[in-house]
Amino acid sequence: MRWMLDVDPGEIGGARARSRRPPLTDAAKMPVGVLACQYQPLVRNLIALERMTTRLLLAWVHLLALAAGLAGVWARARALRDSLRNPEDPRAIRRALVGDTWWGVAAVTLLATGLWRAIAGTEKSSSYYVESYAFMVKMALFLIVVALEIWPMRTLIRWRARKTEPDPRDVGRIEVISYVQCALVVCIVLAAVATARGYGMRSPTGSGTTADSAARMNVAPGSVVIDDQPPPEPSGTETVTSDDLALLTREIAMPLDGVDPTKLHSNFDERRGGGARTHQALDILAARGTPVHSAAKGRVLKLFTSANGGLMVYAADSSERFILMYAHLDAYTSGLRDGTPLERGQLIGYVGSTGNASPTAPHLHFAVARSADVKRWSRGKPIDPLPVLVAGGGVS
Repeated sequence: MRWMLDVDPGEIGGARARSRRPPLTDAAKMPVGVLACQYQPLVRNLIALERMTTRLLLAWVHLLALAAGLAGVWARARALRDSLRNPEDPRAIRRALVGDTWWGVAAVTLLATGLWRAIAGTEKSSSYYVESYAFMVKMALFLIVVALEIWPMRTLIRWRARKTEPDPRDVGRIEVISYVQCALVVCIVLAAVATARGYGMRSPTGSGTTADSAARMNVAPGSVVIDDQPPPEPSGTETVTSDDLALLTREIAMPLDGVDPTKLHSNFDERRGGGARTHQALDILAARGTPVHSAAKGRVLKLFTSANGGLMVYAADSSERFILMYAHLDAYTSGLRDGTPLERGQLIGYVGSTGNASPTAPHLHFAVARSADVKRWSRGKPIDPLPVLVAGGGVS
């Protein structure tokens, strides 16, 4: 059974009682307020669909602009090269101006969609970009491209207005600058991919958080936790036994500081995705940037990013019978990688609303599954985390 993550925006917190929708003939007789309550899930789904459509449209336009810009500046360079080889060909400069037009439109579109996505938090929260070195590299490369474009832009404007005739020396310079910009655009694409995948993240709270995390693990700040023990053999079954539950109760603790599990309400069986599937996890509301700690000793299996879960961590416990998943993170802690050994209480990331979570309701999506083999980190038998946390007295 595939272990899926589907969290509808707004459907977090305690379990909500849902009554059966009345037939249309009865609904027509009901007060407006009652009707609003009955169809609130439908409204939430429509809002979520609108947000998802906006995210997809912005991402599509942003990537399309990257492709158009690269094609435009490359076409400009090649046309200028043709102009130098055959100065008598008037169409070469004309082609260069057409390529330059596409390049300019693409640059404006990139800037507009990029700022929209970063500031409005349509894709990821603004704090995510602030804490990403890869994003900083991307912006630095973009600024270099813009700086390189100032002189060619002014020169080409004069050519368009026929204030000056194309000079072979200027043509050669703009050709070289265009090739350099092509290389920089390719590097921008690489930095954008690294940003989306969560590489190059830094800790937003600095050394104080690292020291606090080390204190929770009873190790010296800045030291590396090394586990020389070989991983246990795969159990080969996803069947959950009473011994498994007893082990899990001893293994895991609340991943957020100061949260009493007895005060939470289970939303494990809530219907999501328009009623097509169950939640199979525990949503824990917390302020954006709240430290998320490893709930158990073990190791990181996979740092993953998805449209639904946003920034995610899949980890195995020390017995390697269970997979623990933390989703909608705002950022990973610095240095976290696939295979990183974990101690219970070790800092792994920060609460956020990446993926399809509502930007106005940051929370941790915490899930546990019984695994036949943790190498298949996306598969397992889901287990409701809340009863286990309550039984273990799991207040961090």
